[in-house]
Amino acid sequence: MKKFMKFGCLGVIGLIALIVVVAVFSTGGEDTETSGTNQGENQSEETTNDQSSSEDEDAAEEASSEETYSVGDTAEVDGVQFTLKSVTTTDERNEFAETDPSQVVKVEYEIVNNKEDEISVGGDLQAYDGTGNQVESYPLDNTMGSLQPGKKIQGVEHFGIEEGPIEIYFQPLVSFEDPAIFTAEVQ
Repeated sequence: MKKFMKFGCLGVIGLIALIVVVAVFSTGGEDTETSGTNQGENQSEETTNDQSSSEDEDAAEEASSEETYSVGDTAEVDGVQFTLKSVTTTDERNEFAETDPSQVVKVEYEIVNNKEDEISVGGDLQAYDGTGNQVESYPLDNTMGSLQPGKKIQGVEHFGIEEGPIEIYFQPLVSFEDPAIFTAEVQ
């Protein structure tokens, strides 16, 4: 009988606590004297306004992050400025290359280091051909090295592709920002 009394008292206390919690959450913790109709309308308007401004901001961010550039354009990613100078095909081949692509594309670019630290150059480009396949760097005279703060370099990278156009993503090696995307017809 004593066990039943202890459990019964605890059960009653738990039930009361549950009722209080449900009552608080059902009113949203707000003053219950406000008119339910106006309160709901105001919340609905605020929610709609908040959602539309949030959606507008998201759309603007997506548009800026998905902006594509062309030959001659300049983009800055994480304090490093990249200008795509030209995209041309070359007949030059490396007899020791492991692949034999139908076209080798020469990408010429300029990088300006606007950061306060030295940066690595080379390996910061990623490319996709006209079929949507990611393509590997082709082993010709590709630029590799480093660049001091405030300095610039003229670089070259070769890619083996099956068909154009080519899509080039620039992102410094140690950056966590979204890459700049360049598209170019292969000439």
